[in-house]
Amino acid sequence: MGCCFSSDDDETLKRPLLKADPSSIITHYPSPSQLTPEDFKAIKLLGKGSFGKVLLVTKKGTSNYYAMKILKKKVIEKRKQRTHTLNEKKIMEKSNCPFIVQLKYSFQTKDKLYMVMEYMSGGELFFHLKKCGRFTEERARFYVAEILLAFEYLHSHGIIYRDLKPENILLDYDGHIKITDFGLSKLGLSSSNPKAFTFCGTPEYLAPEILKNQGHDKKVDFWSLGALLYEMLSGAPPFYSKNRNEMYKNVLNKQVEMKPHFSNEASDFLLKLLQINPENRLSDMEEIKKHPFFKGLDWDELAHKNYDAPFKPRVSNSTDVRNFDPQFTSEPPEDSCDSTVSQDPLVNKYPDFTYIGHDELYAEE
Repeated sequence: MGCCFSSDDDETLKRPLLKADPSSIITHYPSPSQLTPEDFKAIKLLGKGSFGKVLLVTKKGTSNYYAMKILKKKVIEKRKQRTHTLNEKKIMEKSNCPFIVQLKYSFQTKDKLYMVMEYMSGGELFFHLKKCGRFTEERARFYVAEILLAFEYLHSHGIIYRDLKPENILLDYDGHIKITDFGLSKLGLSSSNPKAFTFCGTPEYLAPEILKNQGHDKKVDFWSLGALLYEMLSGAPPFYSKNRNEMYKNVLNKQVEMKPHFSNEASDFLLKLLQINPENRLSDMEEIKKHPFFKGLDWDELAHKNYDAPFKPRVSNSTDVRNFDPQFTSEPPEDSCDSTVSQDPLVNKYPDFTYIGHDELYAEE
């Protein structure tokens, strides 16, 4: 669950990531109580990467289940990802969008950081796409529309997501999506600071302006959305090649090939999203919502989740992990961390990391 960590270790990831740029946002939050790993019981391993892992856990004394992301401080420091990790926590903590995964708790020990998020029992979109090969246009349209509402929220708050891919889209019990993993997101963009300049993202979904190192803005998210939609409809990203340099060359020089089974509306929408020149790319949210691909869709009803999802994951109970990769769920889930909080120098680099969401405080009263 959101377990594709920002890393150069390809063996531990489904797809390699490229490093993101550091920014300077470090926030301070009140610490209403001291949490430790002993407050949670590990149920299953959901995923892992070179930074750490994600567990399905329950909070002791409750019937609540969560996804707990456990990150190794030494690895974060070695790879200079501290600010990115704090940014990820801040985005999830502050976001108030039904299509973005919420942070419920966060805390730290001497060696590790813990982010406890809502558990999305439907698993990764990657899992389901791999299982199906490709989706129907109706199903793909539904996912794209909900992703667009997440983008609308993020962009309105000066955030570029920058890492859209099937691994970072999660399904809930009813089949609605939420996006997760904000380690590559760029915060603080504004009219006076409109662009970012770092080469980062996942190769299959990188926009041409990132490859050209020209500086980029929120339009890169719409390119990635086009690449994702193409993959959902065809079974593979639009410019995919096992040779990464060949893939980059394709992105910069080739026009995307439309498949015969794509509808005219889907083909037109894809061509407008996958424009090499960002100035020509469809990226105005109101224009996008009016595109014929979304004909008949009531965006207000969608925002309130009043549409039934075209696919509902099979989930039999709170600990059912059938929608996650058995490569991970078959492994022992235990966390071997020393839960003692100390004045180790690494603790001081993550000041006031403890967080308890308002709804969780209310639930525990």
